[in-house]
Amino acid sequence: MLKKKNLNNGMMIDENLRQYLRTHPKWYLILSRYPEHYQEIYEQYKIENRLTLADRIEKIGMMISMIEMFL
Repeated sequence: MLKKKNLNNGMMIDENLRQYLRTHPKWYLILSRYPEHYQEIYEQYKIENRLTLADRIEKIGMMISMIEMFL
């Protein structure tokens, strides 16, 4: 996962988010007209790419159970 951020029109944008916007062009139209919807788009990106706190906890639980199987 890339953590590098670039300055784009005054906003810091994650490269993965930029790729998400390229694959979902409807968000370009929304952002061009309503830039205040950026947070909504970012939340949708996190949900679709399983980057929420619940998803991270689930991954950790899965790793712990895998380690327990090896022991």
